[in-house]
Amino acid sequence: MKTIKKILIANRGEIAIRVMRTAADMGIKTVAVFSDADAQALFVSKADEAVCIGGAYAADSYLNQDKIIAAAKLTGADAIHPGYGFLSENSSFSKRCKDEGIVFIGPAAEVIEVMGSKISAKEIMKKAGVPVVPGYNGADQTPARFKQEAEKIGFPVLLKASAGGGGKGMRIVHAASELDAAVEGASREANKSFGDGTLLMEKYFSSAKHIEFQIFGDTHGNYTHFFERECSLQRRYQKVIEESPSPSLNAELRKKMGGASVAAASSIKYTNAGTVEFILDKEGNFYFLEVNTRLQVEHPVTEETTGLDLVQLQIEVAQGMPLKVSSENIKQHGHSIQCRVCAEDPENNFFPATGDILYWSEPHLKGLRYDSGVKTGSKIEVYYDSLIAKVISYGNNRTEAISRMYLALDKMSILGITSNKDFLKELLQNPSFVDGSFDTKLIEREYSNYKNIPTAGALHEMAIAALLYNWNGRRESETFPPSLNGWRNIFYQHQLYTLELAGEKIQVAYRHLGNQKFEIKIGEQQLSAQLITIEGPEISCLIGSQRKTYFIAINNVGAFIHHPEQGTYRFTEVPRFVEPGAALAKGGYISPMPGEIVKVLVKPGDLVKSGKGLLVISSMKMETTIEAHSDGEVEEVFVAEKNFVEANTVLLKMKN
Repeated sequence: MKTIKKILIANRGEIAIRVMRTAADMGIKTVAVFSDADAQALFVSKADEAVCIGGAYAADSYLNQDKIIAAAKLTGADAIHPGYGFLSENSSFSKRCKDEGIVFIGPAAEVIEVMGSKISAKEIMKKAGVPVVPGYNGADQTPARFKQEAEKIGFPVLLKASAGGGGKGMRIVHAASELDAAVEGASREANKSFGDGTLLMEKYFSSAKHIEFQIFGDTHGNYTHFFERECSLQRRYQKVIEESPSPSLNAELRKKMGGASVAAASSIKYTNAGTVEFILDKEGNFYFLEVNTRLQVEHPVTEETTGLDLVQLQIEVAQGMPLKVSSENIKQHGHSIQCRVCAEDPENNFFPATGDILYWSEPHLKGLRYDSGVKTGSKIEVYYDSLIAKVISYGNNRTEAISRMYLALDKMSILGITSNKDFLKELLQNPSFVDGSFDTKLIEREYSNYKNIPTAGALHEMAIAALLYNWNGRRESETFPPSLNGWRNIFYQHQLYTLELAGEKIQVAYRHLGNQKFEIKIGEQQLSAQLITIEGPEISCLIGSQRKTYFIAINNVGAFIHHPEQGTYRFTEVPRFVEPGAALAKGGYISPMPGEIVKVLVKPGDLVKSGKGLLVISSMKMETTIEAHSDGEVEEVFVAEKNFVEANTVLLKMKN
């Protein structure tokens, strides 16, 4: 048995901090590696030591094996924990660690390699008696062969990257006419994400559940499962909310799927932590999808319901210790839910969001856990995944876990960037989620036009709170006596403060009465308001007879306001006098997010129909096609492939 004394964590963000927490509990020192973009990141300061490994892009830092191995040798780390993503499922990295005499806290290279290919994984599972999804996984990767096999399987079908997951390289194909473009796009995205463009094709289930089982194996021939996780709430094939136990399984089905998971683990002599993923159809039939040869993002819900520390078990197994637990003596208690808080815009097709976090607050309430990698002042860059934190609730039952999660999200403040926090609250209240009948298509089916619209009353309250915050800021920055703030030569004329939300202007007419009291007019409403206290972003005020507290932060993007019941909104402060500036000409297409131009699909002079793809942009590891919103002729293209563009960059122009 080898005793690990120092672990280098070849990852970033919340998972790096998560591993550090357990390592510290075990008396093990930790080393962080960080890119240039992460120099000020929270996880760097949490480690005992930290080593800069260079460029902002993952390929130059977190995916560079030479730099990571060199950092381990430099610091004397005798083990590497890969977290998830990046090199966690890279068989050559696992082997490289072994060859260098460094313990890789994960499965053996041979297991990663065989499971890294979904094609070989399915063949092994068939032999082990585990049900698999009907499909095609042959060496012939031509569109013609895919068409032939799709006709046998029956449309719709799902194209998937053989070498990876996380939604990259996935395409749903409903008809043969769509297949050529889908194969090309999926293969290109898979090659960019995983260095391998090989695809497989499976029968696509329009309504199904996504269930996974946590497995563990050791070097002494012990294999076990730690029960299931329900992972059916997804957008863009990526999980949003996970929970354990699953509301979809009864005791008999849980036993069958658990048994299949252990059979999968033993068939490949699996070591360390892993996950067996299944599709569950409406008839109760389950099919093997893949084995993820790493710790999962959603592992905390298993920890909360079993009382086990999965990272500690990973480290112990990596040291050669036998598992202390088995399927027979592990018990589940209560219910746990995890919400992934991501920097993205649910109102704009979940496009990634970037920027500075002006204020971050995690409410500490009973039954809650936070695995986060950010703080006030953290910067969210375009180079990495959009996940910024996880909120995990625990309750004696599912209803209690949902209630605690909703309260946590309600009280959580994230100002300065757009996030999915309020969308998660919406999902928690969806009737299909509450009764457990939801499937993997719920978000796509019911939230394609999602808008988080505050009530008129809440809108007016936030406008008044913003006015008071703005007024106080101007008062503190002025050099003449505070009593003269807002002075006008016509005392009875109200001053105006205007905000805009989703194209709607909210105009507040106000008059300062002294002692931080105001007379307010919004539309036909007349109200009184009084500023009570301001501490940083937190403002307390009286609006009418009600005292309320808001959180407000302002930057050049807008005014971010957290309402105590409604959620967080980004307003634009409208200047009293419009400054001249160049407006975007009619017919211009702008980038909805920062990213890299992957492919330009048109050229000047092309006639295009509404819905035709104009170009493909990649951001935070996901590709998005910019489509024409009307018929027209391309006048000019301003970008080229491999260009990096900021959000709101003009990409091309159509003739008027």
